Amino acid sequence: MSETAAKNTVLIVETSLTQARIITEHIESVTPFDSLVVRSMEEVEEILEDSNNDIFIAVLNLNIKGAPDGEAVDYVLSRKIPCIILTSTFNEKIRNRFIEKNVLDYFNKSRREDLEEMVDLIRRIHSNHEIKVVIAEDNSTARKIMRNLLERLNFTVETGKDGAEALAIIEANPDVKLLLTDYEMPNLDGFELVSEVRKTHSRDQLAILGVSSHDSGAITAKFLKRGANDFLKKPFEVEEFSWRVTNNLNELERIRSIKDAYSRDPLTGFSNLSSFINQGREIYLEMLSQGKSPVLAAFSVDELLTVNARYGWDASSAAIKKAASLLEQHSFGWTLSARSDQGFYILAEGSETLKNDLGAVKAALASSQIVSGTDRFMVSASFTVSKNPDQTLDQALSRVANALAMSQGKGINSFSYA
Repeated sequence: MSETAAKNTVLIVETSLTQARIITEHIESVTPFDSLVVRSMEEVEEILEDSNNDIFIAVLNLNIKGAPDGEAVDYVLSRKIPCIILTSTFNEKIRNRFIEKNVLDYFNKSRREDLEEMVDLIRRIHSNHEIKVVIAEDNSTARKIMRNLLERLNFTVETGKDGAEALAIIEANPDVKLLLTDYEMPNLDGFELVSEVRKTHSRDQLAILGVSSHDSGAITAKFLKRGANDFLKKPFEVEEFSWRVTNNLNELERIRSIKDAYSRDPLTGFSNLSSFINQGREIYLEMLSQGKSPVLAAFSVDELLTVNARYGWDASSAAIKKAASLLEQHSFGWTLSARSDQGFYILAEGSETLKNDLGAVKAALASSQIVSGTDRFMVSASFTVSKNPDQTLDQALSRVANALAMSQGKGINSFSYA
């Protein structure tokens, strides 16, 4: 898994240069991936025979020079590279033939919507290796089928022969993102498993997909009422399985993105003060209980109101973003950092180390030219570091914030201990 995940290139097998350009533009405009275009079976073999190639997935036209009937798909699959097929028309016979070969999916290359869905699938395949999935299924055949389908999608998969085994896996791996569970199982059935998992994992932390061969709406309803996100009836089409898994994980990502946006400062990307306090209070107390000496610092660009008056209000934003960039470069080893209207706050261990880090940032900022529109200007910054720990994060915050305000009131480009 890790070897596949490190690769970053999409192999595009397409005879039409125009079509290849369209596909490449779709991929490279919205993903960090590179594209490599080849037009014949000979070129496919030449690329993939190199064991150091950077290919993690292939997008193929079925009819290319030297492989007029999809032979290139068989070859690429034999090299353990996931495949997506692009076609000009839908053909049920062709679709069944290649779905049985375990291609990821097929898309109509003439439809923009299909190309967008294809790019989303490519992005998902690349990131799936980081996602842990648990299967709870007492039937060995069904368990193997689901495991194979998930591993084809590049997930990290664990399986349990019943609900109790699956629950133990989740308890040992709290970062599991998806659970697929059957209904009827010994020791702990699917309903009971869902109820237990929901005691520790909310719907926006872990998605649950109920799976059952029972043709009863009551089963579906009970799964959903117990806390499942979705339901899938056995037997299922491979595509339906893949899309339900993907859609549920996409929903988790969407919710996580919304929450992250609420916890971030939109100007700098640093945590906002509310998030810093919520996380920092517990961390601060934990550091004290472990005999460590938590250190808090406040860092602020000087005279921002003067900057605004001289160069316009966009200028102060440019200065703050420059300070944030420099702070990010020196943040290795810091426990938490955040930005508020008053400046930046940093929680770390070791006052001398933090003082040296912020001193380097202060010096770098003072020698940097800030650009805002057609204006070029220089700024300075001041910072305060706590000398001794307080009983709580709130007390430490108040102390360094007041100390920095007093220091800046006396002059710019200053440092002080609080």
